[in-house]
Amino acid sequence: MLFDRRIFALVVVVCLSAIRAEETDEELNYEMDEGVVVLTDKNFDAFLKKNPSTLVKFYAPWCGHCKHLAPEYEKASSKVSIPLAKVDATVETELGKRFEIQGYPTLKFWKDGKGPTDYDGGRDEAGIVEWVESRVDPNYKPPPEEVVTLTTENFDDFISNNELVLVEFYAPWCGHCKKLAPEYEKAAQKLKAQGSKVRLGKVDATIEKDLGTKYGVSGYPTMKVIRNGRRFDYNGPREAVGIVKYMTEQSKPAATKLAKLKDIERFMSKDDVTIIGFFATEDSSAFEAFSDSAEMLREEFKTMGHTSDPAAFKKWDAKPNDIIIFYPSLFHSKFEPKSRTYNKAAATSEDLLAFFREHSAPLVGKMTKKNAATRYTKKPLVVVYYNADFSVQYREGSEYWRQKVLNIAQKYQKDKYRFAVADEEEFATELSELGLGDSGLEHNVVVFGYDGKKYPMNPDDFDGELDENLEAFMKQISSGKAKAHVKSAPAPKDDKGPVKTVVGSNFDKIVNDESKDVLIEFYAPWCGHCKSFEPKYKELAQALKKSQPNVVLAKMDATINDAPSQFAVEGFPTIYFAPSGKKTEPIKYSGNRDLEDLKKFMTKHGVKSFQKKDEL
Repeated sequence: MLFDRRIFALVVVVCLSAIRAEETDEELNYEMDEGVVVLTDKNFDAFLKKNPSTLVKFYAPWCGHCKHLAPEYEKASSKVSIPLAKVDATVETELGKRFEIQGYPTLKFWKDGKGPTDYDGGRDEAGIVEWVESRVDPNYKPPPEEVVTLTTENFDDFISNNELVLVEFYAPWCGHCKKLAPEYEKAAQKLKAQGSKVRLGKVDATIEKDLGTKYGVSGYPTMKVIRNGRRFDYNGPREAVGIVKYMTEQSKPAATKLAKLKDIERFMSKDDVTIIGFFATEDSSAFEAFSDSAEMLREEFKTMGHTSDPAAFKKWDAKPNDIIIFYPSLFHSKFEPKSRTYNKAAATSEDLLAFFREHSAPLVGKMTKKNAATRYTKKPLVVVYYNADFSVQYREGSEYWRQKVLNIAQKYQKDKYRFAVADEEEFATELSELGLGDSGLEHNVVVFGYDGKKYPMNPDDFDGELDENLEAFMKQISSGKAKAHVKSAPAPKDDKGPVKTVVGSNFDKIVNDESKDVLIEFYAPWCGHCKSFEPKYKELAQALKKSQPNVVLAKMDATINDAPSQFAVEGFPTIYFAPSGKKTEPIKYSGNRDLEDLKKFMTKHGVKSFQKKDEL
């Protein structure tokens, strides 16, 4: 009987050992997916015990960011010295709860069994490899930067040796520059990986001051596209993918070569101007000037081309070196030609630039948010807002009202007035800001003046038909009797602090006071930089109150107040100095927001303030 019990106990032990072995085998049995370890609730801890240093991605199969990351993560798995793993957190829900996964993808890092810490590196192969290896390999050296550091010593060689480059002028203390730096380097790496000839460089403009001056650097970062030694402003995104896409487009010719007449006909824009150069040969100064102008206008004119096809010359009665602007048939009128031709011996790219911009829109075209900054910048500009829709279904009605506008616009051509129609729904916010959101009129009119001010047609004074209203309003505008609209918050009743509060209605009184030099900060209430600067700005104002009575420090909330156009606000905070005698040409401050630097800036430009007494 005792023997039987011992046999039974031995059998039980053997069975339990077998079960535990099976469980252990299951825990250590990892599925691999393209080099990445697939982890589950059951095998996670055993894997971590065996691999104390690892990076784990928690993902959801439906997550778009996860899908984008997946191939980069897989490629990185073969380049790092530790295993990369992943957990489907929608299935392995216990692990998701345990590590408090709130979004996808979330990456967690363990080193030597300690952790996890959150991964905050790049989402591409190179970024993952660099982040991991810099933490697990004490001998790891990151690959050399693809962005070339430029100085006065190597700048000219870099430009002459590379057909197309992008150069960033930066300051080490600049927050925007710091944010751009990793994206800029990633872009350089991606361009190299694609086999692109585009090169990226950077210049510390606080050290290489001569280069900064030569390239007109007034703020940071300033980015310049330099093609065959000729410079152009960079107007693209500031993240890696966007930079790569923009510069790849820049590497293509700005003016499209159109071999045949049918190519030109297909190329013609239906709703914008088309510019075609007619050249007998591409080996000429005329073609070079055209190509240069196309590069300068790459962002403004998307339909620029050139041809040498005899059939095209014949159809448009063109001569060699003719450059023709074709207006879209949609906006033809009896008051202007359907095209305009330029042909001038020894014309420069600047000559062509002026011609294109002068004639970039028909007598009355349609202004949109997309083309307002390129086709309708010249002032004075008269815009008539209504339900302007030139699609086939609504074209007849929209054209009826455009013809009314044309009849009046042609009378003001000699006075250099520009006219346009626009869709009231597209510009609903702008109309509302001008007090025309619920005007009750079928057509609203706004004149954008030379002076940068906006003159809305008052619905209380004009309640007739469009042609009658527009005619009368234009007479009011021409006589100088129209009133400008100024967006303004209420002026403060008690403004005795060291920093004066400026609003739209008191701007002229405070900032344009010729007896004072005025430093004004344009801010936004939500801007973190503005909030950080506020106590320092007050400190400076208080310090100067007695020693410099002829200088005024002021501030304006630029989100709810209008300032004159010469005070262009492109970011927050923006600071201008308006000394006496120079109110129409204020000086923008582009240095850091250090109080001593601000004082030096005002000392340099002050007229009524910071003046040295004559020495006897």
